[in-house]
Amino acid sequence: MSDYKFASKGKLSFKGDKTSRKKKKRKAEESLEEEGWVRADIQDDLIGPIFLIFNSEPLSCLYCSEKDGTIGVRPLHPSKQLLDCEPEEVSSVFVGAKIVGSETRISLKTFSGKYLASDKFGIITADREAIGPQEEWTPVIRNDGIALQNAYEKFLSADEIADGGFSLRADAETVGFCETWIVKCQARFRKKAKSDKKETKRIDELEIEQIKKYQTWGGGRIKTTKEDVSELKKAKKEGKMAEA
Repeated sequence: MSDYKFASKGKLSFKGDKTSRKKKKRKAEESLEEEGWVRADIQDDLIGPIFLIFNSEPLSCLYCSEKDGTIGVRPLHPSKQLLDCEPEEVSSVFVGAKIVGSETRISLKTFSGKYLASDKFGIITADREAIGPQEEWTPVIRNDGIALQNAYEKFLSADEIADGGFSLRADAETVGFCETWIVKCQARFRKKAKSDKKETKRIDELEIEQIKKYQTWGGGRIKTTKEDVSELKKAKKEGKMAEA
C-alpha cells in the first residue's frame, strides 16, 4: 500500500509528453526576442519608437535638445558599438508614423510631441504640432542603412565640421555616407507589425475563399484596399465574415 501511495503522487505522465520545463524555456526565449533595440531593415520597422544612428567615429545619433527643441547630431560614448547601441535619453528617440493615404511617407515626432521638418532650403526644425508637406519623409531602404528624403526630394545629411561637431541639413541631392543612417527600432513593435501583416494576408486569403465559394472567380485575381481589409477584420470579429 505504501508503494502505491508513493507511485501515485504527482501528475501522471505518459510516454511522448513534452515537459513544461521546455515550454517555459521556449517562452523565456520568445520574451527575450521581444526586448531591446534591433536594426530596422524594412519600412514597417520605422513605425513606432526609433533611434537614428550616424556611423561616425565614434558613433553619433540624431537628437532633439531638451532645452530649446533644436535638432542636431551628437556623439555617443566611444565604447558604443552598432550591435549593442541603444538610446540612453528620451531626446534621442523619435516616433515614426505613417502618413494617412500614403504607403511610403512617414512623420517623425520628437519626445516633446513636435514633428521633424525640413523647409525648401534644407533647414531642419522640430517646432510644429501638425503635419504638412514639410513634416513628411520618405525612407529609402539601402543595404548599408536608411536615407530620409524630404518633400523637396532632398536627403537628410549629417556632415562633420572642423570643430568636431556636425552640420545637419536636408539639401543633399544624392545618397552617400553622410545621408545614410543606421536606424534601430524596439523589437516588440517590429514583431507586432509583422503579425499585423500576417493577419492582413490571412484576411485576403479568406476573401478569396469566399469569392470562390459564392461568386464568379473573376480571372483568378483579387485586389483589396486598406479599407476593405479593415472592414473584413471588423466583420470577422462580429462573426459576419461571409456577409462582408
